Amino acid sequence: MRAFPCTVLVLLAVVAGATAEELGERHRWCWAFEEADGLEVREAAGRTVPGLILNDGRGVTRAAGRSGRALAFSGGDRATRGGAACVQLNGLQDVDWSEGLTVETWVFFTELDRSATYELVSNTEGDRGPGWRLMLGWQSLWLRTGEGGTGKTWGASSKPSVTPVTTSQWYHLAGTYDGSVFRVYVDGVLVGQSAEGLTLPAGRSTIDVGAYRGGYAYGLNGLVDDVRLYDYARSPAEIIATAKLGSE
Repeated sequence: MRAFPCTVLVLLAVVAGATAEELGERHRWCWAFEEADGLEVREAAGRTVPGLILNDGRGVTRAAGRSGRALAFSGGDRATRGGAACVQLNGLQDVDWSEGLTVETWVFFTELDRSATYELVSNTEGDRGPGWRLMLGWQSLWLRTGEGGTGKTWGASSKPSVTPVTTSQWYHLAGTYDGSVFRVYVDGVLVGQSAEGLTLPAGRSTIDVGAYRGGYAYGLNGLVDDVRLYDYARSPAEIIATAKLGSE
């Protein structure tokens, strides 16, 4: 199976009558990780949304991905805080995710511990929010937020007994929030949905990929190929189209 890279999807949007930066009043961003070397990661449409491999590149290498290149992450020693590999995406401080959010990525896990948490993409202030976390915890895919501190958390999650996530294969993992309901998807299939009427409190201005808060904890071991963000909730049909686009 092979998916169109971010740049091709942007071109498809342009052909359809939307610019690379806007789809009406809606916006999207995509990082394809196609750079051959260096610490910088660039947004595919060429906008000023700088991304950087943190800590002088510790634990991150360039590797062959599902389509083109990917980033390979090392989670580091889980007993030592601050040792996980992480990419940080900046320049999105003015986006109001409380109005809507879609976060999508392709992930290939090389190691999974059943009881561990693996941060995929997030802007959370802490374990319990505020902000959002797309993560794998106890082998469940979560899009989660919360009050912060020791407060309540809420969101959507999958059931590992129904939708197991394992090593050594690519997964398209996605989460959406439409201003009321959280949803999570695995390979285009809706696998978890929250109740209605939930909020999404604002989190940090930066987005972390591959670990929690700049590499402090919850590092993943595996490859990440493409990260896509939208300031609206994509429909189930749009999610499955991306997950299956270009499959053969």
